[in-house]
Amino acid sequence: MKAFFIVACISTFVTHSFAQDSRIIWNDKQPLQWFDFAGPVNDTSVFDAESFAEVKFTYTFKSPTDFYFDVFANFHKNLSWYKKEYQSEALLKHEQLHFDIAGLYSKRLKAAFDNYQYSNNYKNEIQQIFNEKKIEYHLMQKQYDEETNHSLNKERQKDWEKYIHEQLNETGLQFNVVKK
Repeated sequence: MKAFFIVACISTFVTHSFAQDSRIIWNDKQPLQWFDFAGPVNDTSVFDAESFAEVKFTYTFKSPTDFYFDVFANFHKNLSWYKKEYQSEALLKHEQLHFDIAGLYSKRLKAAFDNYQYSNNYKNEIQQIFNEKKIEYHLMQKQYDEETNHSLNKERQKDWEKYIHEQLNETGLQFNVVKK
């Protein structure tokens, strides 16, 4: 029997969207609630909320052609906050979509890992795939905030909600919710 190597390689891309269960792993069946935003409020911020979301992965290595990737998006409750005087369903939906974008990119990253033909230089190839998706992820988060004007442009907000939900449905991968 061949020995398995579990690689404790955890990489992360993090977004701050300017909204002793400290994290939620993304799942389309569990929307965020205001009580999930448990971090200290940044009173000096020009934003009404901040969501701390990240995409992480680990992998199990058997050989350069045999890997298992575990990819997930986290929402960190104790790093996310909102200003109570600006609490609204519209703002919560905006913050939810930041987390949904993290969920989408966890699926895109998993698909990219699974569809790549690795060589003996697999560690660099894995990191390169991760870095490419990380750039795409941050660009999408930035574009989302710019086009929706941080939730103030209601029409563009609806367009983005539709687009992201369509993209999530196209990926076809299922994820579980884990709270830790």
